[in-house]
Amino acid sequence: MATPYRLSRISNILCLVTVITCLSVLEISHCFSSPASTSKVYVVYMGSRGTDENPDEILKQNHHMLSLVHGGSFEQAEASHIYSYRHSFRGFAAKLTEDQAQELTRIPGVVSVFPNSKRSLHTTHSWDFMGLDKNEAMEISGYSTKNQENVIIGFIDSGIWPESPSFSDRNMPPVPSTWKGECQAGEEFNSSSCNRKVIGARYYASGYEAEEDSIRMGKFKSPRDSSGHGSHTASTAAGRYVTNMNFNGLAAGGARGGAPMSRIAVYKSCWDFGCYDVDLLAAFDDAVRDGVHIISLSLGPSSPQGDYFSDAISIGSFHATSHGILVVSSVGNEGSQGSATNLAPWLITVAASSTDRDFTSDVILGDGSSYKGESLALFETNASTRIIAASEAYTGYFTPYQSSYCLESSLNSTKARGKVLVCRHAESTSESKLAKSKIVRDVGGLGMILIDEVDKDVAIPFVIPAAIVTSEIGDKILSYINHTRSPTTQIFSAKTVLGSLPAPRVTAFSSKGPNSLTPEILK
Repeated sequence: MATPYRLSRISNILCLVTVITCLSVLEISHCFSSPASTSKVYVVYMGSRGTDENPDEILKQNHHMLSLVHGGSFEQAEASHIYSYRHSFRGFAAKLTEDQAQELTRIPGVVSVFPNSKRSLHTTHSWDFMGLDKNEAMEISGYSTKNQENVIIGFIDSGIWPESPSFSDRNMPPVPSTWKGECQAGEEFNSSSCNRKVIGARYYASGYEAEEDSIRMGKFKSPRDSSGHGSHTASTAAGRYVTNMNFNGLAAGGARGGAPMSRIAVYKSCWDFGCYDVDLLAAFDDAVRDGVHIISLSLGPSSPQGDYFSDAISIGSFHATSHGILVVSSVGNEGSQGSATNLAPWLITVAASSTDRDFTSDVILGDGSSYKGESLALFETNASTRIIAASEAYTGYFTPYQSSYCLESSLNSTKARGKVLVCRHAESTSESKLAKSKIVRDVGGLGMILIDEVDKDVAIPFVIPAAIVTSEIGDKILSYINHTRSPTTQIFSAKTVLGSLPAPRVTAFSSKGPNSLTPEILK
């Protein structure tokens, strides 16, 4: 029988073997890790760059500062280094432990040290949510005006699809001599992908790769756009004029950007799962050096926004503005009061608004009353199609109230088949309106009327005849159903209507003020 002494010796030997094994296979830090010794990516911000400071010398100084928290090892400092910001402002990005980051805050000249946070593209609905395939990017472009030829707009976004006719360089003069940028090659993108319209393109992935799995990068590790967002924003602001544009026959006509003869410089910093601070700051730094005149970015943090000294967009835009560059950003798409982001006073922050063009679908009830809804659906029901409230088709463990929202598996196909269903949409929800039309279709429904007071102005390409109506109209339709023995309806195909008023108006999904950081600055 083993004595306590022998057990203690055996225990010590086992511990020693474990340590030796760990040392022989991994670094000691992997065996005895703690939150303080785990490395993360941080931004070390050091304020403005002096006009007489050499960028190469700044890089050396950054490595030296990093070595101070790595026990004097320049080798470890270089290994942890990710970016140096040395053209429009001073700073760097590096992998640091929490203790090392804290130590750097005490070094003279360091303004702030903050983690590599993720930002999101500001888009009302993704292509999947809207029911559009990702390669069907909207090619919105602009009408030629020659006074824009020397204006260079830098887009910090998800890249660009240079073959789009929106980015044609037809009849454009040579690239301005002031341009100092480059056309960076990568996957499915080479130096010849740029032209006299798209005059520069770069991409930034180091910060993203440090935080995300490589498989979450997306299709193209290059300036090429795989989501469509960057191409959409670039064409909206600077796209060439393109004829015969329409969506399945709706909104037919020419499409153009706001400054169609301006030049485009691309700084791809956003990938499939977001945009990271260290990449965004590198994009700002290069855009200033390259010689852009305007920087546009339709992305930002979730609300509430952090303080200016820990917000990459606030920092990058401040130094761009200090160099005479106009920076324009989106306010966000969270919809609620006080959800505005990109709040810095030196930014022009833009909300989403409507035009005077609507896409309407007429709904006529069996009693002859007629209502207008919003839709992009190019289908219509037969006259005298039966209509019921979705709550009447409840099934399983769902209550009638829950089924009224046409949730997945909440509808009884026997009750729904062959009918138009009146569904509700929650005021604050991530549910897809398009998905609701698919749910109704899959249980045999022939059409859908969707009641949505808040976001009623956004038309959706439903998969069945459908229309979005206000709660006021929805209540009238439900009242008709409740007081009629065999209620019927007909939903007509969507059509384009111009001159809709009031216009413009701020959309329901657009983030709203007041400014949570600097209330005296209206945002």
